[in-house]
Amino acid sequence: MDREQAKNIIINTFENPFDIEKFYKFLKNLLKTFEEKTFVYQGNYLPDAFEQYISSLERIGKYTYDDKEIDLLIVQLKRETSLERARTMQRNFIAWYLKGSRGGKLKDAALVAFVPARASHADRSPDSEDWRFSFIKMDYRFEETPSGKVKVKEEFTPAKKWSFLVGKNEKSHTAQSRFIPIIEKDDFPTLEDLEKAFDIEVVTEEFFEKYRDLFIRTKIELDKIVENDPKVREEFESKNINTVDFAKKLLGQIVFLYFLQKKGWFGVERGKPWGSGPKDFIRRLFNKEFGDYKNFYNDILEPLFYKALRTNRSDVNHYYSRFNCKIPFLNGGLFDPPNNFDWENVDLLLPNDLFSNSNIIKEGDIGDGILDVFDRYNFTVNEEEPLEKEVALDPELLGKIYEKLNAIRPDNFDEYVRVLKSGKKGEETKFNKEYGVYYTPREIVHYMCQESLINYLETELQGKVGKEDIEEFVKYADLILENERTALEKKEKIERGEIKETKYEHKIPESIIKNAEEIDKLLADIKVCDPAVGSGAFPVGMLHEIVRLRQLLSVYLKKPINTYDLKRNCIENSLYGVDIDPGAVEVCKLRFWLSMIVDEKDFYNIKPLPNLDYKVVCGDSLLGFPKDWGSPIEKEIKELMDKYFDETHPGKKLELKEQIDEKIKKRLEQSEKYFGYKINFDFRLFFQKVFKEKTGFDIVIANPPYISTKGIDAETKKQLEKSFGFADDAYNHFFFKAIQLLRENGILTYITSKTYWTIQTKKNLRELLLKNTILQIFDTANPFENAMVDTGVVIAKKATPQSAHKVVFLDGKTSIEQPQKYTIPQNDYATAPNKVIFIPTDFNKKIYERLGKKVNGLLNQWWNKIDTSKNIEKHKKDLEKYRNSLKPGDITLLGLITEGGVGIQTGNNAKYIGVLEGTKWAENVRKQRSEKLILATEFCQKEGVRNKADAQAFLDKKNEKEIRQLFDNLKEKYGRDVFGQGWLYRIVSPDEIAKVDTLTNDEKLNGIAGEKTFVPYDKGDKDGNRWYAPTPYYIDWSRENVKFLKDNSGKKGEGMPVVRNPQFYFREGFCWTDVNSTYLKSRIKENGVYDVLTMSLFTSTAYPDWYFVCMINSKFISEYVDDFVNSTSHFQINDARQLPIIIPTTEQLMVFEDIFNSAVSVQKEKFAGKLSEQNAEAKLADIQRELDERVLEMYGVR
Repeated sequence: MDREQAKNIIINTFENPFDIEKFYKFLKNLLKTFEEKTFVYQGNYLPDAFEQYISSLERIGKYTYDDKEIDLLIVQLKRETSLERARTMQRNFIAWYLKGSRGGKLKDAALVAFVPARASHADRSPDSEDWRFSFIKMDYRFEETPSGKVKVKEEFTPAKKWSFLVGKNEKSHTAQSRFIPIIEKDDFPTLEDLEKAFDIEVVTEEFFEKYRDLFIRTKIELDKIVENDPKVREEFESKNINTVDFAKKLLGQIVFLYFLQKKGWFGVERGKPWGSGPKDFIRRLFNKEFGDYKNFYNDILEPLFYKALRTNRSDVNHYYSRFNCKIPFLNGGLFDPPNNFDWENVDLLLPNDLFSNSNIIKEGDIGDGILDVFDRYNFTVNEEEPLEKEVALDPELLGKIYEKLNAIRPDNFDEYVRVLKSGKKGEETKFNKEYGVYYTPREIVHYMCQESLINYLETELQGKVGKEDIEEFVKYADLILENERTALEKKEKIERGEIKETKYEHKIPESIIKNAEEIDKLLADIKVCDPAVGSGAFPVGMLHEIVRLRQLLSVYLKKPINTYDLKRNCIENSLYGVDIDPGAVEVCKLRFWLSMIVDEKDFYNIKPLPNLDYKVVCGDSLLGFPKDWGSPIEKEIKELMDKYFDETHPGKKLELKEQIDEKIKKRLEQSEKYFGYKINFDFRLFFQKVFKEKTGFDIVIANPPYISTKGIDAETKKQLEKSFGFADDAYNHFFFKAIQLLRENGILTYITSKTYWTIQTKKNLRELLLKNTILQIFDTANPFENAMVDTGVVIAKKATPQSAHKVVFLDGKTSIEQPQKYTIPQNDYATAPNKVIFIPTDFNKKIYERLGKKVNGLLNQWWNKIDTSKNIEKHKKDLEKYRNSLKPGDITLLGLITEGGVGIQTGNNAKYIGVLEGTKWAENVRKQRSEKLILATEFCQKEGVRNKADAQAFLDKKNEKEIRQLFDNLKEKYGRDVFGQGWLYRIVSPDEIAKVDTLTNDEKLNGIAGEKTFVPYDKGDKDGNRWYAPTPYYIDWSRENVKFLKDNSGKKGEGMPVVRNPQFYFREGFCWTDVNSTYLKSRIKENGVYDVLTMSLFTSTAYPDWYFVCMINSKFISEYVDDFVNSTSHFQINDARQLPIIIPTTEQLMVFEDIFNSAVSVQKEKFAGKLSEQNAEAKLADIQRELDERVLEMYGVR
């Protein structure tokens, strides 16, 4: 079948009300063939639990491929059941069907058309013309019985459901992109093919790329207007409006309206209920169906945004005369003019074709304007859940857009565009890492919210309900809701004598039912805070979890349930958030509002977003008032807030709010006077009700920012030091802030970089956690799209740990859904070296038992004497005495028996460093010189150098010394960065190289006079050679150069050098590459100078440097470093100093000497060209096996 035919089949099927013949034809072409075995379930054949929702289930066939069976179903819903509100029920119904409903046979999956009942013509709403096409797959888990048979594990077996939104009011662009390739092929689709066609992530990514391009185009159009229109330019400059943020906000406003118009809330005729408006209102506005215009943005969108949506017209039933229809009032700042832009008096004439045009795009569709692109996608106000995914754009998209576009600012916009044009995904990821934020994946949010609630309920119920029962309740509530409701009804009928027995029994533990009222109150009263709320992933996740649990509890409590009211109550009373970015706060508020309107049933009275002024706040979470600092204003604010929360009259409430705002403003303004820095937010000031009622939050949950100290300015560091007593990476401070915010026994749940598990600079954070009760640690590896750092979840309780308390550790590096589970006494972490958090595998436990306490004791006794070269020198006598006491078999630290550190940083390698002529490195330098020269554009223009060929010809006329002088002069004139980074070294002849062995101490210290001034320079080894590698680099160690390097060492300024540890220059020792992949790579360091990237140490005992090379190159030490020293990819000097070293016997030393000599011999033969790379690797692998075996034996952990 050709593409056009396939496209027409999809359009005819999915852009119309459900038609069984069209659906049948679509399935025939999609699957090529299927077995037409039909039957119908209706009436008594439907389970009682679903009979109020489902009218009938019809199977029209069965598709089999590779022993996988997929049933093809049509489910007719009852009239009162909407497609949106009963999604969980629909999924559970199909799960019942697939899990043995027909003869006990388990089925793998189903393709299902969910079709709403037809309303009468008079009552027909747009919803009745839409339906869902779903793929539902069972997630069976099997276990082996004692007899050896395999059966489905007796537990709640979830089904996962993916759905396309289809029908008269939906476009089929996404369905076309997914199903046309399958229909076009002659092959039969696999289960995996069908599952992939329903993958939502591909849709979201595709849409964002289009959205990003629209943002760039909008920004550029705004730039043109600002440049050419003096009135607009003056308005933007006077009000500090920039085109980047304006473009972001404009697109955010439009995409938000696309969500809302799916509810039919725009363009509603006067006197008609909400929900009856067209679902393509924005397109109709552009088509002039609601009024004429000259400029779409200026004449239509601005009045819609800044007047219609911002004005409460409830007194005239929300009628807006400009468009002759009803428009709802939306509370919140999304529709405030940016920085009070004077939209009524300043015309901003964005071109109409920016919004819609007739351009033909590469996919063949017509139109590449904002509305053209948005119209092609399906929007839904339902946020995706782990088991329920719609192949459409949901409100989480607002968060993802915020995450990705947050990286773009006016000062880096051009760089962003350049990165995109490069087409290199890695460059874009690097840009996002430097400037962006990371949006937490839904599955992680879901897990963290559930675990927080489980631990909160277990703590508060104080043993009345076991943890296993609580876990069952929290994890499976939505899978059993219909069953529980039916079981209760049947039980009551039995009690009334209406029936004698029933097959329905409660699946929820009896302890939950018995304590339902107390659990419901705990969930109603819970206080949850996200101090780095971003776009609201965690508060929205918590909202869904709490409401879901309270819905189930309402069955046992026999209370009438209203999901809208439950959500509103939760938002108003339980959820709090803070973020430094005002844009993020607005997105969070809007997601709350969208989550409520899903369940809004009052079509005559849409409520605005509840007032969240003291719930979701813009401010700096880390810098607040000291805890015990009081003032008269604080007392006045507290009294006013008490009145505010108790007041019910709207007018009086508004009056109280104005008084509170004024006093808060005054108190914040005085902060700089009292504390020396400005405070714009304080938890106890804004969230007084929480601290008054509970003394703190029940749960603090977040994905705090990973900003390192390098990204914090000096002034902020000072402020952090005043507030916390230290200044470190932002996430470290957020941990300390969380503990301050929690009440006693409150739950902390964070996902952060897991670097704090091991590194020395985060020991204070480990100590903080160990003072409290660590409940769970989850190694999540890297679940983020762009983050270039591994992460972990930690859940802790603000309470002193009991002596026998055990931590649950989940290792999800292989599988996040089915992680490896371990337990470990918390005290083992407290007594591990440096209190590191390690994965408690059997092997690591053995290491801890063999080395842990001994190494920890050495670190506690000696670390502050060996953590710097300066301290080692200061405590030289103590160290000498200790070294002399060591005997074979003793465990010591590498830092106790060596000296050294990082080397020199020249600040200008092109001037000081060279490579030997005739080598591949010299050839590389020659190749790049012409490319570098043309970067000095002003010089090249003067010399008539127009291209790379001209540059090469120009250089060919000069000798090496003239070329060196040329580049030195150009850097001096145009700045050291004129040539960027790369191979701009000297090319050194053998006649310029000094003999190191003949140098005097004065020459080593102060430089060499004469012609032969270059000496070997170890600059690290990017190839990662172990054991031995000749350095290709040389440093010009002339007296003039050495004097400059020493005299200017550490001075501020461009290109200034740093000379470290010169006492170790021209000494043989050992070194390693500071950035490692899987295993450490150490080698012997030859006589010469070394740079800052060459991590180098030198023995201070009779034990030779090569012995330490053997130890570091062993697999055991690499694994020890990863788990007990530094889990990052870096291995620094102070990491090496913490390594446990066994003092060897003479026999052991001889064995390792043979291993070392064999490895070095192989490497030398390889570099001399006598041995191929492949053969060398094979020989080194054999040597490695012997080394690893000997090291494990010596350390006693084999």
